[in-house]
Amino acid sequence: IGGNCVLIDTDAHNMNYIIRRGQNTDWGISSPIVIEDDVFIGVNCIILKGVTIGARSIIAAGSVVTKSIPADCIAGGNPAKVIRLL
Repeated sequence: IGGNCVLIDTDAHNMNYIIRRGQNTDWGISSPIVIEDDVFIGVNCIILKGVTIGARSIIAAGSVVTKSIPADCIAGGNPAKVIRLL
């Protein structure tokens, strides 16, 4: 992960990166994101809070993962859905 990147686990955040640097992030409701072993996540994916991506799964580029994805599958789209079992 490059410099000055932000991973946010709350519902709201400022879009301006300069403001985000000094922002107090004690607000919002967070929930863990779990990425299990041997997962491949394509470029430009958005993974929302509370999601688990099961072991050995593949998430297609540009997907928006709003719900948990089971192990051993390919998922993609907006919202991401299981496309194929592996």
